[in-house]
Parts: sequence; C-alpha cells; structure tokens
Amino acid sequence: MKNYRLMIPFIICLVTTPPIFSNNNYPIILVHGFLGWGKEEVGDRNYWGGENDIEQFLINKGYTVYSVSLGPISSTYDCAVETFYQIKGGQVDYGYNHSKEYGIERKPKGKVYKGLYPKWDENNPVHLLGYSFGGLTTRMLLHLLNSTFSVGKSDNLEESSLLGKPLEKWVKSITTMSTPHNGSTLSDIIIGSLPFTDNLLPIASLISSNYYDFDLDHWNLSKKEDETIRQYISRYTSHPAWNTKNSIAWDSSIRGAKELNDFLIIDPEVYYFSSSTIASVLDTSTGNFIPAEYISIMSYPWSWLIGRTRIDMGNGKKTDEDWFRNDGTVNTISMIRPFTGKNGPEPMQTLSKSNKIVPGMWFHIGEFPFDHKAFVGHFLDDPKKINDIMQIFEDHAKRLYALP
Repeated sequence: MKNYRLMIPFIICLVTTPPIFSNNNYPIILVHGFLGWGKEEVGDRNYWGGENDIEQFLINKGYTVYSVSLGPISSTYDCAVETFYQIKGGQVDYGYNHSKEYGIERKPKGKVYKGLYPKWDENNPVHLLGYSFGGLTTRMLLHLLNSTFSVGKSDNLEESSLLGKPLEKWVKSITTMSTPHNGSTLSDIIIGSLPFTDNLLPIASLISSNYYDFDLDHWNLSKKEDETIRQYISRYTSHPAWNTKNSIAWDSSIRGAKELNDFLIIDPEVYYFSSSTIASVLDTSTGNFIPAEYISIMSYPWSWLIGRTRIDMGNGKKTDEDWFRNDGTVNTISMIRPFTGKNGPEPMQTLSKSNKIVPGMWFHIGEFPFDHKAFVGHFLDDPKKINDIMQIFEDHAKRLYALP
C-alpha cells in the first residue's frame, strides 16, 4: 500500500503536465466559427465535439486548452477584439475609429472578462486554432496585435489595451480548419437568393434569447426602457446595422474575403497550418460536383448549389470549376491558404516529413473526407469517425507543442 501511495504524485504529474518531448507548453486557444457558442451555453452539446468534448480530450492528454465564446454572426474584427479580451482579460474596447464608423458601442458594459490566460504577452504566447470562420478571426487578431491605430486622422494613438501600440510576438502559431480564407460561394448564393440575409444583425437581434444569445449588445439594437414603441421602431429601422459590412455576411463572401486578404498578410515570425475538408464528388456527365454519400442531410442542398455555381469575384472574373469542390458549406479550394489578396497567393507547402516546418509559410496538413460540421464532431454517430477526429486534433496538438 505504501508503494502505491508513493506513486500517486508521479501519476498526477503524468496527467497534468505537457506531453514528454514538447518544446513549449503555450495554450491552444479554440476559436469557433459561424453560429458557434461557448462551453455550457447550449445545454450539454459542445461546439467542439458535439456529444463529445474535444477541448477536454486534449486537456486530459496534457495540453493547455481554452475556448472562447464570440458573437456567432459578428464580423472578423469584432470577433478578434472579443477574443483578445477573453484571453487577456479586461473591458472589451472595439476602438474609437471602428465604433464611430459602424455605429456600435465602443465599450459594452456586459463584456468584461477575467481572462482565460491573463499572463499572455510576448514571453507567453499562444497557439490560435480557428475552425471555419474562426480561422479568419485568428488572422484578424494577429493583424490587430501587430498594428498601430491612431484616433481619426490625428497622431494620437487609440487608448486601448489592444489597439494602441503593437503587441508583437504574442502569437506562436495560427491553425485554420475548413476556413473560407477566400470566401465561400455559399455566402454569396444565400445573400443573392434569400431576402434580408445580408441584414443578419438587426434580424438576429429580434430572435436572440437566453438559450441562444447572438451577442449583439454592442449594436444597441434592443428597446430601451425609456423608449416608446414608435421611437424604437424609428431607431431600429434607421440603424446602421442594416446593410453594414461589419458582419459575417460580408466577410465570408468572395469580395469581402478579398478585402480582408488585401491587408491580413502573413507574419514571417508566426507558424501557419491549414486543413481542408471535402464532401462532394465529380459528376462526370455535367462537370459539376454533387454531394458525397457521407454528407449530412443538412449540408446536402448547400453542397449541390456550391458544386455548380459561379460567383462574381469583383475583378471582372467569376469563380471557375475549381471552386465546385466543397464540404457542404465552404469551397475546398478556399480552405488551403489565402490567395485572392492584392499581393497574390501566400506561400504554401504540403506538410510532410521531408518539409521542415518554418514560420511565415502555410503548411497544408491535408484534405479530410468530412462534411463541414462533422469535422468538429457534429452529426456523427460512427465511433471510428469520431476517433479519427480526436486523433486529428491530438496529432496537431503534438505538432504545435513540438514547435520551438
């Protein structure tokens, strides 16, 4: 019995310390995408894993992992700012310029955080891992960290923990999974086909609830206590949220993503990884792509539409047949790396044992046969596929901890 007691501290150490042979133990921050949610916000269903829990799985393996909870239909900018304060802690501050341009509340009272990792700085960086739209959020956050912002046209810097002076070397790596780096034709299809879908923000504010909060407090779209119905309707219908570009609808479109790619450029000191998914197959009779057998029923119609639709790219050209391959939500070609910006395609290599991993270069981990939602564990009941996903995350966590 005495020998067993002596082993207890050793066992605890194995469970709670980083994996052996790791070069770093920087936290891995999970950043969700469109219509995402945080832990325990939607009953017992996890965003990261569905009925399983990817975050806890990695923690049990010895990794330090946190997940953020962002506005599910907010823009890359707003999500990036919220991510910063949820990690570092403090009062969310969207900045003077951004708040004035889009008519939002600069410092919403309800957005004050203790911080998941308060000691975050250049000596204690993080690994950012974004799924779907969350990948764009990670790139925007890095841009905000590395940049200096002045108030208006003056020489005065923004008085913000994030937007004042540059905070360089705070990010060790960026990983994107099934991310629409160059936009998704589905976004353009929906906006062009269904009325009001380009006005997600004001509509979502009406249906937001305690069960599922669209987190739009900073837009001031709710009725105020001292406001009459007539006053509220007048303010609501003339609100700048209508037709704004400060939303996911624009940022995930082909032209919106191109605007982002013009300035969200690669950082030569950060490690970059991407993975892509595919859930469609070639229809040899038409040249279009149709849903694969394993795609979920919810993604089936979207895959069919993406697999045959060409979209105006805003430069006199349309997307070609290379854009037809998809996972039911995002074009597979758009997931590998950004390539539509004014500087052209960002450098990329396929991850392999023969290619040394270096910063300032995208390393494409691979293409996986999952539909968009299944890649993070949703709508899956096949134990093998669930284990495959868990293994993908664990393998990549090992890869991140092996970085210098």
